[in-house]
Amino acid sequence: MSQDTIIDLVSLALDAALMRQTAIANNIANANTRDYQTIEVNFEQQLSNLPSDESTLSIIKPFYEPSNTYSSIDEQLALEVKNATHFRALIKGLNHKLAIMKLAVQGNNQS
Repeated sequence: MSQDTIIDLVSLALDAALMRQTAIANNIANANTRDYQTIEVNFEQQLSNLPSDESTLSIIKPFYEPSNTYSSIDEQLALEVKNATHFRALIKGLNHKLAIMKLAVQGNNQS
């Protein structure tokens, strides 16, 4: 992990979003499979349970888990749109963070 907590957190969130996309694809592909239990990604739950005195994110790892509820194809498609939007927002935020870091290192060369 890097020394920048924001970059570490965004990296974990991007990993979770990729895993969530895979879970959603599996849930849609198996929608008509008898006794299939939908899966979801446990990530945000871990963040909310992170002790306030914990300064490292190393104890958080996104993982797949069975869902407690049945989810229809329509609900899965809505989750896919939400996840894709979340992913794009994370990438945009990371790009802004890196642009600020680049500006701090290189300076503003507009003469």
